[in-house]
Amino acid sequence: MADMTFRNILYMEDDPGLSRLLQKSLQRRGYTVDTAADGEEGLRMLDASHYDLLLVDYNMPFLGGIDVMRALSAKGALLPTIMVTGQGNEEIAVEALKLGASDYVVKDVELKYLDLIPVVIDRVIYQQFLIRENRESEERYRWLVELSPDGIAIHAEGKFVFVNPAGAGFLGATDLAQLIGKPVLDIIHPDYRDIVGERMRVMDRQGRSVPWLEEKFIRLDGRELDVEVAGVAFTYQGKPAVQVLFRDITGRKQAAERLERLALYDTLTGLPNRTLFFDRMNQFLALAKRNQYIMAVLYMDLDRFKAINDTLGHEVGDLLLAEAGRRMLSCSRSSDTVARMGGDEFIGIYGRITAPEDAAVIARKFVASLSEPFHLKGHECRISASIGISVFPRDGDDGETLVNKADAAMYRVKESGKSGYAFYSPGS
Repeated sequence: MADMTFRNILYMEDDPGLSRLLQKSLQRRGYTVDTAADGEEGLRMLDASHYDLLLVDYNMPFLGGIDVMRALSAKGALLPTIMVTGQGNEEIAVEALKLGASDYVVKDVELKYLDLIPVVIDRVIYQQFLIRENRESEERYRWLVELSPDGIAIHAEGKFVFVNPAGAGFLGATDLAQLIGKPVLDIIHPDYRDIVGERMRVMDRQGRSVPWLEEKFIRLDGRELDVEVAGVAFTYQGKPAVQVLFRDITGRKQAAERLERLALYDTLTGLPNRTLFFDRMNQFLALAKRNQYIMAVLYMDLDRFKAINDTLGHEVGDLLLAEAGRRMLSCSRSSDTVARMGGDEFIGIYGRITAPEDAAVIARKFVASLSEPFHLKGHECRISASIGISVFPRDGDDGETLVNKADAAMYRVKESGKSGYAFYSPGS
């Protein structure tokens, strides 16, 4: 059934008898049909009134059907049009189609074409419906793409051919021209270029989609951008292409890093906590066993911390712990680990030392550094450190044993008067 939004029809026909016959036939089908005796009159009526469909006879005085179509095309006002031609004028129908006619009907002497015209009208209306639906669908899709908070890009033959505003913003472009024609791999971080290049080849060859994967882009300003990317192969303007959807996950990764830091680092000093310490301990031990080198564990307790914390308050106590942690780090190599075990107790792992005496050198540095006064909130605070040392493989070959023996050695120092260091020895 015809879409009755296409209700108003103008029929240009110089034969009044044929005009009336077709007019009545179409009116019975629910159409409103006006007639014009020639092309000039028809153009005037088109200027004065709205019509949804045009039926135009090829052979009319003053202005024929082809001339009418040319005039409307020149004004950009061509309606869905059906050309009506005579027998032997099929080439005229072809010319009309080239000018933009939707269809054509050939007159016959038996006037059977009058019964055919309603069928052709229905067909043209259905075509227009599909065109309109496609146009509206494309418009909806375009708005979705334009307004999407995610980046959307299309690349063909390895180069960008389209990027939506969000995508251009993510990539640091102020003008889309900065991206169009640019090789896709230029914005991929070097660490990801091989895998992204292979994914692009797979999509080009096999037409497959790829799921969400994390990558890193290089913006036009040189900054790195963590992104999540998905892609699908499709046809763009008649050529194989890939559409990618990408979103900035910098905030998500930063949140994950914050959660990881909370789980693995002491919030007061910023040093590794017990969990991360034992993970590092296992790594140090594995390397020491594989490469047969010596490793030391230093267990440290801050002498007189409790008295300062109780007298001057937790705020000063916290500042003292944080500063003590910084001093310990300054006495350590970047490859070593210093962690806070809790309260005023700290522990360090020192790998790849040449002899146990190297651990004593580190301990003396700690004692000297921590014995220097701390100036906190207008107060001068003095502490010292008691340090116990255990050595791999002499004192044990697992983390728990080494920590326990360093702890025992540390308590021997405290019992003997505090401040200083001692190696573990049986009976400690």
